[in-house]
Amino acid sequence: MQGFYQGMLALLRALVGSPTLEDLLTDALEGAMRLIPGAQAGSVLLREGSEYRFVAMRGHNIALPSYLLSLEDELRWYGGSLQEAQSGWPTIVQVQSSLSGLSPQDRQSLHRIYWTLNVPIPLQGRVEAWLCLDRLEATPYPAEALPLARELGQSLCVVLQTLKERQNTQARLEREERLARVLGVLSTFREADLLWQSLPHLILEILGVERAVALRREGGDLRVQAAINWSEATGLLVPKGKGISWVALKERRVQMVRLDDPRLCLNTSINPEEYAAFVPLQDAQGEGFGVVVAYSNTPFVPEDASVLESFGRGVGQALARLEAQAAQKRELARLQSLTLAGQRLTAAQTTHELLQLIVREALGLTKVSTSLVTLYRPKDDVLEVVAAAGHAAEKAAGTRHRRGEGLAWRVLEQRSPLYLPNAALEPHAVFISGHRVGAAYLGVPMGDLEGHTVGVLSVDTAGAGGEIHPQDRYVLEALARMAGVLLSRLQALEQANREMERYRRLVQMSSDLETLDEPACMAQRALETLIDLTGLSAGGFFRLELNGNGKGSGLMQLILGHERASEGRLQHFSSLPVTLGQGFMGKALATGKVQLIEDYQTWEGAWPVLMAHKPRTLLTAPLFLRGEPYGALILASFDHKAHILEEHISLLEAVARRLERALERAAHLEEITRTREDALRALGLGLELRDLETRGHTDRVVALTEALGRHLGFLDLEGLRMGAYLHDLGKLAIPDSILLKPGTLTDAEWRIMQSHCDIGFGMLENLGFLSQTARNIVRYHHERIDGSGYPFGLTCDEIPLEARLFAVVDVYDALIHSRPYKAAWTHQDALRELRKQAGLTLDASMVHAFIEVVARWVGARK
Repeated sequence: MQGFYQGMLALLRALVGSPTLEDLLTDALEGAMRLIPGAQAGSVLLREGSEYRFVAMRGHNIALPSYLLSLEDELRWYGGSLQEAQSGWPTIVQVQSSLSGLSPQDRQSLHRIYWTLNVPIPLQGRVEAWLCLDRLEATPYPAEALPLARELGQSLCVVLQTLKERQNTQARLEREERLARVLGVLSTFREADLLWQSLPHLILEILGVERAVALRREGGDLRVQAAINWSEATGLLVPKGKGISWVALKERRVQMVRLDDPRLCLNTSINPEEYAAFVPLQDAQGEGFGVVVAYSNTPFVPEDASVLESFGRGVGQALARLEAQAAQKRELARLQSLTLAGQRLTAAQTTHELLQLIVREALGLTKVSTSLVTLYRPKDDVLEVVAAAGHAAEKAAGTRHRRGEGLAWRVLEQRSPLYLPNAALEPHAVFISGHRVGAAYLGVPMGDLEGHTVGVLSVDTAGAGGEIHPQDRYVLEALARMAGVLLSRLQALEQANREMERYRRLVQMSSDLETLDEPACMAQRALETLIDLTGLSAGGFFRLELNGNGKGSGLMQLILGHERASEGRLQHFSSLPVTLGQGFMGKALATGKVQLIEDYQTWEGAWPVLMAHKPRTLLTAPLFLRGEPYGALILASFDHKAHILEEHISLLEAVARRLERALERAAHLEEITRTREDALRALGLGLELRDLETRGHTDRVVALTEALGRHLGFLDLEGLRMGAYLHDLGKLAIPDSILLKPGTLTDAEWRIMQSHCDIGFGMLENLGFLSQTARNIVRYHHERIDGSGYPFGLTCDEIPLEARLFAVVDVYDALIHSRPYKAAWTHQDALRELRKQAGLTLDASMVHAFIEVVARWVGARK
């Protein structure tokens, strides 16, 4: 016994310094197996909520189980009552495996246990841990084992209690430190909303729990303003007087409950925690602002209450300070707005900016929910809402009201303010939201510099209800007078600016057209400017295609167009029938003059098929190429008549003449290019006749080379064509005795034959119109990627891409056509040979691409 007590004292001294409960229990298990006679294996479990988890296991051949055991499982294994376990009474029982809470697999894998000595370790009325000592032999524990286990269990209770108290003290100190830090942070907030969003984080920082919500008082309800780790709760309402949150506010103290409390209003069934603390937020006068709720897996201790109450009072005082500051700011802002509204409106640079400022100022200066500016449109005799702010503003903006619709018409016609405490009683009132609700309305007229009423500034409370105060009426009248004058000034200034911009655009367009050569680019640029300047809707550049029947009829095909808005109207004018001398296009081509139709809908020559698309004003400028009709520039408006000035017609005529000159240049360049290509083709055909090539070789390789280049996205397609035409140009310098020799060439003759690549390159070197692409094909088309080619024996990427491309085409055409020294191969045999040479003598990527191209080529020819 003396040795037991000495060993237990040593064990207890070691356990007192344990940093955690897990370390303490693990060391206690190992010490118990040394001190209790007969113990050969064992395990120790620690309470976790209402269940127990394994902390350590010794002497058994299974991994430490990760699942939890219930109290009932442990009591069956213990063999005694709960009261006995809570008193710390150890038991020795003969093992029945069916009583174990272990999984069936662990029961089978576990060493055979004959006896078990169970030592409960109670703490504060609950069994905090179980120490299970197992005997793996049939002989029972010796008699002294039970009293020794009781001594050990009581000692472990004391040590466990000491460690718990130390941890609680440390936790309390840490919480108080965290509370002090949090209370210090509260003074840094400048906005109440930001503080509300931060409250769940702040209480979690104090308690170290996982989940929290903040409920803000809104009238008679509490609304979840912010949450952490429970986003579904945000926005939920707790009605007045229901739930523990209202109990906390009423009693002005922290409420700590289990989550099975029937008074709870928020549904917590989806959450794993068992306990909650409700913290009222109140200032020094007891004014309640709301509640913060923290949720925990473990029960809150009494010491938590004082910490949380201090937190609640600190937050309440911070909220009281922030709300007082906010009220002062609102009042100050109102006074400043009255003083500065004129300055802000005067600073507006555009009418749009001014209108938006007006409605925002009206909304800010009055306690209303909606502000509107409605302007009179005399052309259509309607009132249009041109600016809106507040409730249903997005629906209101842009709406138009005929005479008599809406209260603004009464203000406009009476030219005096109109105040209605409940606009819903007025039959002519229009509610943009679609719901007729009780709302106050105030409308005041807006006048221009000459005193004419141009619109109405109005406010209402349809979004929130309530009344409009008398002081708001005076503020709104002053704002409307100022806004009307500023609006008329800005409108006059913008009109002058539009005229200046119009002339600037004309100058810019003229300058741009001087730098453009492509007719399409010139037409596009001209159409964009003409449409902007004339107010027309769309325009197009049309090409005339005559039928060839000698009667001067055909189709006007749309080449390109431009529209002010993406309405797709031009697609209905993509192909228009025309007869010279008839219709607005035919007459323009016949007379050579711009034709103006002010309103197509009333024009006697209108086509019904076009009238359905609502064209109104039409301008047509004819285009001629070398004295013959070529096409036209056509401008049109849809749905409205445009005001066309003489200067617009003169401008369109000038653009048309400039476009004709560009068409002349383009046609001339096209002829030069065609002539040059025909000459090169003739040279290529002459070469193939001298070299006894198969007829058509030149045209075939040119066509296939261009097709392969297009397939690969090669940029210089013209260079590919020119190089294909001239690839064997150097053979002109090869003597007939060598070029036409029927037998095998000698080495010297072969070197002369190989020189035709360099000779051809030299002949082309000074032709400036040929690109480097063409020259490279002439010089390198006999090079092979394995270095076996000539004239330089280049390999792989040393050979220019265009030469590698042409080489595949040249080899293919040579294979499928007969020569004096061979018969023609079949298409499939030639492709098989190309695949064989891919990666050896020919570029593999070019071969694969060529096979795709030639497959389509051969298919198309069939």
